[in-house]
This record gives sequence, C-alpha cells and structure tokens, in this order.
Amino acid sequence: MRSMTGYGEGKVESEKVDIYSQIKTLNHRFLEIEINCSQPIPFLWEKRIKEYIKERIKRGKVILNIEIKRKEPFLPKAIINQELASRYHQILSQVSNNLGLKREINLSHILSLPNVILLDKEEKNKENIKTFIEKSLIKALKEVLQTKEKEGEEHLYSIQKYLKRIKKRLFKIEKEIPLVEKNYKKKIEKNLEEFLDQTEKKKIAHELSSLVWRGDTSEERLRLQSHLDQFQNTLKQTEPIGVKLKFILQELQREINTLGAKANAFVISCLVIQIKEDLERIREEIQNIE
Repeated sequence: MRSMTGYGEGKVESEKVDIYSQIKTLNHRFLEIEINCSQPIPFLWEKRIKEYIKERIKRGKVILNIEIKRKEPFLPKAIINQELASRYHQILSQVSNNLGLKREINLSHILSLPNVILLDKEEKNKENIKTFIEKSLIKALKEVLQTKEKEGEEHLYSIQKYLKRIKKRLFKIEKEIPLVEKNYKKKIEKNLEEFLDQTEKKKIAHELSSLVWRGDTSEERLRLQSHLDQFQNTLKQTEPIGVKLKFILQELQREINTLGAKANAFVISCLVIQIKEDLERIREEIQNIE
C-alpha cells in the first residue's frame, strides 16, 4: 500500500551539463502530471516523461521540476551561405556599375544582407541531454516511490489499529444482543397486550412491523463483518487500492448507521458511536492512499 504524498530527487552530472530532477506528489482524485523545466524541451520528450510516470504512479498530483544547468554557454554555429553571398555581390556590382558609383563593395556590405549568415541553433549533444534527463528522472522516481511506500506502511499500521478496535466493539455488541433481544421481546409482549384491547387493526399492524424492524439487527451485523473482511483482504493487495477502500468504507458506514438507528440499548448505542469515530479516522487515512 502506498501513500499519495511523496518526495524524490535525482541528479546527473557531466562535463558540459548538470540535470537535476525533483518530484513532489500530492493528494488528488485522479492522476495529474505537471512538468516544469528551466529550459524548453521538445513535446515528444515531455510526452515520454509523462508515460514513464504513469507506468509507476496511478493516482495523485505529480509535480516534476527539471533544472538544466550548463557548465558552458551554448553558442550556435554560424553558417555562411556562400552561394547567396556571391549572388548578392554580383547584383550589387552590376548596380554599382550601372550607376557609375566608384565606391567598392566590401564584405561587411554583403554580410549585412538577409540570410547570408545563418545560425544553427540545433544542439549536437541534444540526445545526451535527453538521456541525462531520463537518468535523473529514474533516480527521483525511485526515491519518491520509496517515500510513498514508507508513508503507506504508516497508514496501514493506523488503519489496522482502528480495525482491531472496531472488531472488539462488534464483539461486545454481539455479547449484548441476547440480553437486548430478551428485553425487547418483553417490550413487544407488553405492547401487544395494550394493543389487543384496541379495535384499530391497521395501527396494530404498523406498530408491530416497526417494532420487529427495530429489533432485528442480524443482517446489519452480518454485512458489517463481511465488509470488514473485504476491507482487510483489500489491504493485502499490491495494486493501488485507495478508491476501492473508499467504496468499502462507505458500505461500512451505511451499515453501522442502520445498526445505530435500530439500537435498543444504551450500551450498544455507545459502542456504535465509538465504531463511527474509528471509521471516520480510517476515512481520513485512506484519503491519502494511492
């Protein structure tokens, strides 16, 4: 079981560039990936990074910060378009002769014309930078997954503690049930004696069905135990379980609410309230489970 919150760093150094990756993961309903880079990177690189993260993290907000630090400034390569320069020189010489100009055409005139000097901004070590980013990302992801698993173990410990308390309280409820049913039976018998003297049959039937409904908690107790077993088994699974635990917890809360509504004894009502408190604590824990 893994937490949705975690932190990891990865750094790769080379002669010309250092790459530093930092990953923070936060609670989020779905998977959301945000990439911030100190320098623009190609869209395909960013797409591949997101795919790599999705393979390892299934839920939560992932914030990836990438810092590219060059040890030497990148200088684009200058390329002279000699063919175009020669053509410019030919045209300018022709115009100069036609106008009878005596001033000679020099190199500075030609170099100042459009597209004579071209700058090659494509880095030769671009693929190396991509590789370094991937290596730093792998390191950061490894670290963040370790922290997520460590926090997940802490959540698991807390959840198991609350489940243990819930089971103890359900056991106490089971022990109280025979006495509660006995007292409730006496109450029904007393009510029957009072109602038999009356002629309103519909009122008697309604009261009887209400009394029977309030006295029978066997289905709720059975479903509670079944959901607890399901919850416990889900905790043992290796894949992301946060959403599944949330749904099972909703069923547990529904059953304990019904049990509380049917409770006919002060002791059981108190135990139900305590179970609700523990279920709420479990809900807070699983909000951070991936």
